[in-house]
Amino acid sequence: MKMKNHIFLAVLLISIGLIVANTTSSLNLTPKKDNNKEIISALVYLNDQVDLDAISNQMDKQRASLEERHQTTVLELQNTASTSQTHIVEYLTDLQKQEIVKEFQCFWIGNIIRVDTYQSIIDEIAIREDVYKIYPNYEIELIAPVKENTKSEPNNRNDVEPGVVAVRAPEVWEEFDITGEGVLVATIDSGVDGDHPAIASRWAGVADPRYEGHPEWAWFDPYTYQNDFPYDLNGHGTHTMGSVCGGLPGDQIGVAPGALWISAGLIQSQDIPQFVSDAIEAFEWLIDPDGNPETNWDVPDVCSNSWGLFEPLGYPPCDETFWTFIDACESAGIVIIFIAGNEGPAGLRNPADRATDDYRTFSVGAVDANDPDWPIWIWSSEGPTYCTPNGSEAIKPDIAAPGVNVRSSIPGGGYETSSGTSMAAPHVNGVVALMREYNSNISVKAIKEIIYQTAYDLGDPGEDNSYGWGMIDAYEAILNIGQSPTIPELKGPTNGMTGESFEFTLNSTDPDGQDIYYFVDWDDGTLCEWIGPYLSGEEVTVSHIWENPDTYEIRAKAMDSIYFESDWSAPHVITIVSNQPPTKVTINGPAWGFGGTEYEFTFRSTDPDNHNIYYSIDWDDGTSTGYIGPYSSGEQIKLSHSWNLKNKYWIKAWAKDEKDLESQQQANHQINILTDKSLNHNKNLLFEQIIYKFLLNFPSIYYILTK
Repeated sequence: MKMKNHIFLAVLLISIGLIVANTTSSLNLTPKKDNNKEIISALVYLNDQVDLDAISNQMDKQRASLEERHQTTVLELQNTASTSQTHIVEYLTDLQKQEIVKEFQCFWIGNIIRVDTYQSIIDEIAIREDVYKIYPNYEIELIAPVKENTKSEPNNRNDVEPGVVAVRAPEVWEEFDITGEGVLVATIDSGVDGDHPAIASRWAGVADPRYEGHPEWAWFDPYTYQNDFPYDLNGHGTHTMGSVCGGLPGDQIGVAPGALWISAGLIQSQDIPQFVSDAIEAFEWLIDPDGNPETNWDVPDVCSNSWGLFEPLGYPPCDETFWTFIDACESAGIVIIFIAGNEGPAGLRNPADRATDDYRTFSVGAVDANDPDWPIWIWSSEGPTYCTPNGSEAIKPDIAAPGVNVRSSIPGGGYETSSGTSMAAPHVNGVVALMREYNSNISVKAIKEIIYQTAYDLGDPGEDNSYGWGMIDAYEAILNIGQSPTIPELKGPTNGMTGESFEFTLNSTDPDGQDIYYFVDWDDGTLCEWIGPYLSGEEVTVSHIWENPDTYEIRAKAMDSIYFESDWSAPHVITIVSNQPPTKVTINGPAWGFGGTEYEFTFRSTDPDNHNIYYSIDWDDGTSTGYIGPYSSGEQIKLSHSWNLKNKYWIKAWAKDEKDLESQQQANHQINILTDKSLNHNKNLLFEQIIYKFLLNFPSIYYILTK
């Protein structure tokens, strides 16, 4: 069994610091030895980092679907890494050929490169202009359950586990007929026994035909890369997955028994250490298991992590190593859960100690659901935390869930009770799965808000550093998602012309009184992006122009503020006919004349759609009429004009209909003015008329004069 080459370093067992790029002095990644002979492992973060908060905010503004969130996030991460890693990869490749760099591995999820090399090379990399910062490639470890509370259990108790009852999952199953069906859950843990009867049939690799031939999309082993079938050499991951979605008829150990699962076996019981780079690889798999950003059916809705990091492994307080990966996954629509830790009042593990806002990192403490008072478990890690933007105190954990004497599955088909926050986080995972079945598009932030708001308050009133917001309550969470808005009532015209703007009204009511957003499909290849918010029941006007004649079926749907969508409205049919332009204008009138004399001209155009017509005449002497009208289609109009100077003039005419559609050709008529305007024009008028009649009788002379 070939395993990935890992480098176990003493550096990972001592307290070390961050190397900040573009500085001449940095903290060594190794103990005081000959740094040019000791191979060390470091994580190089490049300067070009995706603004994941900006992406999430924009997706919220657009009311984006989970599919859109996933595609946008993954493509932005991949494109950023692809364009910015080129030069440093060339540099590292050259050093690798010289055997100065032993190995390097590129990651797009955070634009990071793992480099195994000497301290002197790390120092050189740190001052590159394209490098932001460098972290040690720390060791990570599983947070093991407390052994004194662990015992074997019978394979079938013909019951629902107390923790599952405590989070009120059975009430959700029965009243709402929701079990997590259609939802994909995940864990990053020690692996999962894919043959265990309580969970075997729920592994997506066998339960979903879309995985046929690709078990690696449903199971990831970052060490041996044996991704054909999930296994668990430790037992921890099988236990946690059972609490998420495990169960058999009459023996329900999981909160969401209808969900399918995938997993990454990150922290295994093997004779090799596990490092941050292995976790990065697992998160990069998690965010896009099939490697196709344009699909998200393979992307889990939620992932719980029953592991964490703490200072004895070398981590400084408030270490930010994992923040980027968590943010990337949540930007893509995955709810990421971490356990608070099993250190009691000694404090929280990383990254559960992060409190950069109200939602990150989503951390879970443990209560005893076997006791009717639901006391906090004595070893459940407590706050406060100071991992805030300004170092101020913040409350952690965020939520509490059953984590004491939790019976669940273990490898080999058996069951065991264990205690720890590792057992609590899977219950939250399962509750999120129930919420995502009820509302498949609900955002990560909305899920957390609802869980906080609906938790059963325990301990000190309000949020506290033991229970967070309190005991998670699946039933109240589902109730607070509420109901979808009513199908929009769509009203408007049923026929019209191309190029014309038509107005339609939309009206939907939200049973929970939430604000409404609208989305319209105009059936011509264009979609109206989500617009809003509007008050529930408020009539909204939208408009559209069709460029091609056809019959169109317009549909609309509504969404409330927590992404609960209505069904599509019944089609509103509108028939659009072509608006043809008026014909080319016909101009009739004299071909020659004298300056200062008014001459009459007739203009005529016909509109195929029988629309009224407007005319615009340019007399070619610096004057024009602009569009005048309206006139009936085919009506002949008369206009007079005089010119003051001897010259040949081109009269130009256009027609347009009442929809502002112009004739496609310009009409032209030439007139030759033979003389300038006379100062005694009235005296010469009779003479001009005689000459005019003479020339009409002798066309050849007229031709010579006007040539």
